[in-house]
Amino acid sequence: LPSHPNATIAAEAARCAGAQGAYWPMHDLLFNLQKQWSPLGAEQAVDAFVGYAGDLELDPVAYRQCLDSGEFGELVRLDVWEGEQAGVQGTPSFRINGKLIKGAYPFETFQELIEAELHKTP
Repeated sequence: LPSHPNATIAAEAARCAGAQGAYWPMHDLLFNLQKQWSPLGAEQAVDAFVGYAGDLELDPVAYRQCLDSGEFGELVRLDVWEGEQAGVQGTPSFRINGKLIKGAYPFETFQELIEAELHKTP
């Protein structure tokens, strides 16, 4: 699964924010500011993430400790491995009843796919 050098630590950054109840706000912030932090070195990226945590009013000490400890590193690596095993080669990718769906589609497309699966005879 191809990614940029800071992708793993960014995933950990979102998980560490989640430990303080702010996974989705951090996720959205990381996505929106990706062009700012993705070209940084690892340490500068971590510093940026800690700054974002402050913007979200998270406990900066606990957040930094979470990142420094690698608390969510194994979980993130497992997520990547599972994606690779499932045939995921990029994002977005989805699995619907075991079928890999690659790419972004409108809601109606997913609704049709799910409805078709629900109406199949077992």
